[in-house]
Amino acid sequence: MSSDAAPPGNHVRHVLALLAGLAAMASVVWAPAGLVGDLIMLVVGVAALLFAWETGTRPGPLRPIAIAGALLAGLVTIAAAGVFLVALANALS
Repeated sequence: MSSDAAPPGNHVRHVLALLAGLAAMASVVWAPAGLVGDLIMLVVGVAALLFAWETGTRPGPLRPIAIAGALLAGLVTIAAAGVFLVALANALS
């Protein structure tokens, strides 16, 4: 491969990062009630956040979309962590 070859596109990864953030938002609505549902929301949020964060560091014209997905996933993760901690405290008390 020559050194003047164009770098591989990250368009698909950037769009998938946004979809991961939207999936994290959807898990808030569709997760079952209770401690297990809160744990599902937290796990999906963290996984989406890690994927979108890594994808947001890659260059490309759709990078702001990946950053938006990371922001969505981050908000879901923060909210899900709080809800999970309250549900866990209620279950243990």
